[in-house]
Order: sequence, then C-alpha cells, then structure tokens
Amino acid sequence: MCPVPLQATAQLKGLVLLSAQLPVPWERVVQLDFGTRPGDAPSRQLFCEVMAKYSNVVLTTAEGSILQCGYQVGGAMSSLRQVQQGRPYQLPPAVNGIPPSAAEPLNTWQQNITQAASLAAAERTAAVAKKQHSSSSSSQETVLAGATRAYMGVSPSLVEELCKTAGVNPHSRPDSLRSQDWCELHGAWLAWLDRLHSGNFTACSCPSTGKFSVIGIYSQQHNSVHDMIDGYYGTIQAGEVYANLHQRLSNAVKQALKKARGKVYSFQQQLAAADGAAAVQKEADIIVANLYRIPPKASQLEAEDWDTGAPILLQLDSTKTPMEVAEGLYKKARKLRRAVDAVQPLLEGAQQELEYLETVELELSQMPPGGAEQELAALREVQEELVESKIIKAPPEAALQAKAAAKGRKAHKKQQKSSFPPSAAAAADGRGPRQYASPGGFAVLVGRNNKQNDVLSHQIARPGDIWMHVRGMPGSHTVIRLDPGREPAQEDLQYAADLAAWFSKARDAGKADVIVARAEHLKKFKGAKPGQVLVTKEEGNVVAKPSQSAAATDADR
Repeated sequence: MCPVPLQATAQLKGLVLLSAQLPVPWERVVQLDFGTRPGDAPSRQLFCEVMAKYSNVVLTTAEGSILQCGYQVGGAMSSLRQVQQGRPYQLPPAVNGIPPSAAEPLNTWQQNITQAASLAAAERTAAVAKKQHSSSSSSQETVLAGATRAYMGVSPSLVEELCKTAGVNPHSRPDSLRSQDWCELHGAWLAWLDRLHSGNFTACSCPSTGKFSVIGIYSQQHNSVHDMIDGYYGTIQAGEVYANLHQRLSNAVKQALKKARGKVYSFQQQLAAADGAAAVQKEADIIVANLYRIPPKASQLEAEDWDTGAPILLQLDSTKTPMEVAEGLYKKARKLRRAVDAVQPLLEGAQQELEYLETVELELSQMPPGGAEQELAALREVQEELVESKIIKAPPEAALQAKAAAKGRKAHKKQQKSSFPPSAAAAADGRGPRQYASPGGFAVLVGRNNKQNDVLSHQIARPGDIWMHVRGMPGSHTVIRLDPGREPAQEDLQYAADLAAWFSKARDAGKADVIVARAEHLKKFKGAKPGQVLVTKEEGNVVAKPSQSAAATDADR
C-alpha cells in the first residue's frame, strides 16, 4: 500500500472534492480535483496510480507541479519519467494494447488474444535468456498473458475472474480451448463491459482468501462496492489498532511487573533484617544477666549461650556502661519488631499486585493475533482495567468512553430480569467470556481477562454452579453452569478443568492441578484486584491436561 505523506494530507485540509476522472481511458490512474468550494477552479490535484508494486500517490498544483508524492522516482530508477518534488507531473507511459469494445466480434477478439499470447511468451523467453546469458526453453502461451497483453485496462486478476465465470483455466494455451470455451469466455467479457457502462456492479468477496470482485464470482455478497471497500479497509484498520494497543499494554504491564518485583524484593530484604530482633534482645538479656561480672570500660563480654551452653563473645562499647549497651540493644530490638509490623502489610500488598500483574501479562500473551471485534473489545477491557488500577494513564478519549459506559449501565438497569444476569447477555453475543459445551451439554464459560473473571465469578455464576481455577498460577476463571437438579459427570469436570488449565500459565505443562469449588464459596477480599478471589471451601481438585482441551483442539486446526 502506498503511503500518503502527512504534508499532502495537510495541504488538502479544508478543501472539497470537485471531480474524479480517468485522465486516460483504460489506464489505472485516477485524477481527483480539489478546490475551496464547489464550482471553483481546482487548486490541487491528486493522482492515484494503481499499478501493483509501482503504485504511487502524487499531489500537484493546478498547473501540474509536484508538491508531494508517496514515492520519489529519480533518473537512476527510471529513464522514462521522474516523479520528484518541483518537477512537472507526467502520466505513466502508455501500455500496449487496444481499448476493449463490445462491438468487437468473437473471432477478432479470439485472434487478438491468441496473437498477444504468442508475443508475450516470446518476450518472456527472450528476457529469461538475456538474464541467464544462455538459450532457454520457450515460455508457454496462456490465455491470461494474451488477454492482459492484447487489451488496455485488463489486469491478470480480472482475466482470472472472467475465466472462473466461464469455467476456463486462465493458464490454458489459447489453441487448446474449444469453440464452446471461447464463446463462454467472450460472454463473460461482454458482461464485464456491460457492467462498466451501466455501473451495475455486484460487490462480493471470498472469506477464506480475502479476495474481492465486482462481478459476483465469490460467495460473500456486499450491499455495494463502498460497503465492500469499507469492510476490507475497516478490518485492516482494526488489526492495526489491535496490534498497537496490544503492544502498548504489554509494554506497560512489563514495566509495572519490573517495578512490582523490585518492591517485593525490597520488602523481603527489610523483613529478613527484622528477623534478627530476637537475637538482638537475647544479647541484651545476656548482658543484663552478667552485669556483676563486667568490669568498667570493658570492650567485650565472654558468657554462656543459654540455648546451646557454648561460650560466646559479645562486643561492648567501652564508652558506655554495660546497662546503657543493653538498653540500646533493647531499643534496636523494639524497632526491628515495629518494622515487621509495618513492612508485612506492605509486602502482602506488593505480592497481591505482582500476582495481579502476572495474570494480566498472561491474558495479553494468550490473546490471539488479529483484531476482530471480539478480541478488540476484550483488549479494551484490559485497558480499562489497567486504568482503574492506575497502572496506566487514561487515554484522551477516556471521558467519552466513561460517558458511554455510564449510558450502558443505565440501560442495563432498565432491562427486565431473565435467567441470565445482564452481564451474561454480553457473553451470549460474543462480547463476554468464551463459551463451550461439555460432553454432558453443560455450558462452560471461561473469562478472557480479569474484568470478565470478576463478572463471571460474582455475577454470572449462580449458587450451585461449579467454579474452577488452576492452582497456584495465573489463569482464567472457569464456570460450569448447572441446571436445577443436575450435576456434572466426571467427564464434564475433566472437560472444564482442561479448559481452565489451557487458559492459564500451565498451558505448556503436561498436567496441572485445578481447584473445584461452588460459586457460593467465592468471596472478594478487601483490597483485591480485579480477578482476585478467596475460595472459602474447596469441593476437590481435578488433574487437568491442557493439551487435551477443546481450545487446544481448535488451535491446532
């Protein structure tokens, strides 16, 4: 895709499109004229040259002087024309061929393609021989090469589409086609010309290959050509937005993880130092017990260790009395104990934050590449979650998003009660947790991120539903929805446990221990981050095999 320079975009800002035309019939160059207001003479012209790897976008003045271009072409690159700022713009060199015409009879049309195929094959043979500096076998004559060589404005992809419509192999030799084949192919040719003159296009695309056409040869139909183009470039744009957002969030989480690990290490070091409080107090006790034996201005004391009975040597400050030394040690011991009381909660908070960030890191790493609406929505939920947790700053559009979210919450409150909570409705239309069906027919829901994990465990899950999570590792919450009076079989539990292990940090492990609990035994503890829960009672555990999960099977397809 040829880039449009930002300078060119700035020069067109505020102008209106006056006209669009083909400066040369059957050429793949579009001229767009821009001016201040409709009816005025154009002040800027934009030439879009659609020529595969040689495509370019050129902005000129009304007089034709080049202002900006996507790619500059100098004399060393082309001897036919130069495309550079300040030079006068020239259209690309005219291509060989004659203009297509519906008035051309079948026999003339067939003869033109056959002769052009021979010329094209001879040119390819000569080019290969010149490159290899030796004689080469002759290139095969094909209908594809003949049609593109014989007629202006005919591309290889168009010939392939026409051949597909007529049931002809585009790589066939012209002399191998039957009369019926030529008639079918000529009919497709005339139908294409009729569409060009009438503007009656049938926009369609191929879901598997991404190819598109305006003559209706693919399965997926579109309302219009504009709708098809919007869908095509909309998908590309969504993919770019998804990739950029994913990269930005991944980098932010990586930095936050580094900081959180540093905090945990620092607090652990402080606690390790505070563990010496008992030893310090023991030294003070020994000094007090031996005051009668210590002479004035002594620098050390040799005494007995009460625990082992072995002799020990304690250092004293000769400028202080033994009692002053003991009081200083008692004071140090009290300070170390206070440090334990102060640092322990900080360490626990830092560890919770580290555990939370590791879960987010796992979620981001397991998100599939692409940019489909569903994946992008899940990624934006992670972004909102990180903003709420103050890991990243809110994006500029956060105010609009917050307003939209408030409207959404208000609309949810007005919904009538149903068997599924409002949040579960999002899961049903693909915006919420992943959905699977167990061998016994139970719905199995798996969260995509921490926000969905919270909703799944505390809103969607009902009392009696089965909740699962891999033990001791970050992972998604998994819920088996149970109907009244029904309990899952062991194969249903195994099915859900395998999914819980797959969507966790144990994905690459052969086996993983998965916790099994009832939804009513989950609690949100004070200060918990999104996705963090307290299991008050476990029903048991299941040894899961991530590689045998339904998600693993889907990934292998």
